[in-house]
Amino acid sequence: VRLIDVSGDYFTESELEYARSLLVKVHSEDYVSLIQEKCTQARNRRIDEQKSPLGFIGYADAGDTFMTTETYNVCLRAATSWIRAVDDSLSSRRPFAFSLTRPPGHHATKSLINGFCFFNFAAAAAKHAIELGMKVSIIDWDVHFGQGVADILKDEENARYVSLHQAPAFPYEGERREISGTFSNILTIPIQPESTWTCGYKSLLETHAIPFLIDEHWRPDCIIICAGYDALSEDELASVNLNPNDYNRMISLIKARMSAYDVETSSIALGLEGGYQVKPFSNKGLKEAFLQTLTALS
Repeated sequence: VRLIDVSGDYFTESELEYARSLLVKVHSEDYVSLIQEKCTQARNRRIDEQKSPLGFIGYADAGDTFMTTETYNVCLRAATSWIRAVDDSLSSRRPFAFSLTRPPGHHATKSLINGFCFFNFAAAAAKHAIELGMKVSIIDWDVHFGQGVADILKDEENARYVSLHQAPAFPYEGERREISGTFSNILTIPIQPESTWTCGYKSLLETHAIPFLIDEHWRPDCIIICAGYDALSEDELASVNLNPNDYNRMISLIKARMSAYDVETSSIALGLEGGYQVKPFSNKGLKEAFLQTLTALS
């Protein structure tokens, strides 16, 4: 596993500029510039006041999504990392690529910050692949519906998006199992609270989600996984009861489907979404689930 430290200037200026151009396409210039300017102005003001450049600005929504002076810089680099993951997965140099970034992004709609999310990294990464002439399938296993990805890609004929998520739960959308989108390219699969792998989850994944990713009429060049880990039984933000081993099983099922339809199994790019169970010494939290994901991918 190659770990990339994006806290400094790992990415080139051209990569950052390209990532920004994709964010503008999936959001808008006004949207991206507003976040950039808020962060820049607050940072400069703190410097003028002889304070640390890093500081809290305020909440960008009703009270969940807080902004600091470095939010724009961090999110721009996160978007760049997701794009790099797509490139790495398509190069076949590695069996997979995983972008470990925060904050998450899948709740950010074309014009709305919410759910801890400022920019939609998955949509930007998909847009990158599409502009390379690729077809893209996205599966979102975060316990919350990524309504932002659905909002941005609903009119994109070269992308499919499927989300398995608890309902009812934030963002209180996608509460029916249905196909939508201009090209019938969005599938929402609600999961009942207290579901486990054997009681509900596995059946919906095998019967509905994975067949939507790949079928005889749709063979994607790239699969992007919105890898949230808040469906774990120990995570307090929802009530689905998955265990770390279940993420190993999910990857194995996805790869088996890819092989069955002659889709290159190395063309998987993952990005971290939710998942907040990081208690020390726990073997049922985010760390173990992440390791189980890597084991299945390797």
